[in-house]
Amino acid sequence: MRWLFPGETIRIEAPCLDCGEPMVVEMRDEEILLVDPDTMVGYTSAEVGGDAATRPFR
Repeated sequence: MRWLFPGETIRIEAPCLDCGEPMVVEMRDEEILLVDPDTMVGYTSAEVGGDAATRPFR
């Protein structure tokens, strides 16, 4: 988010697409300030780091 809102705190509130429970993420630049619930997991369809054999399932 740094390139869009440098130095600003960004808060994202959205429902879980699986169960509908509320989720919240707050970040500033490259720092994650808040994740609620703390068990939240994110997925991406992009190739993200590391060897393909050891990457988490997406």
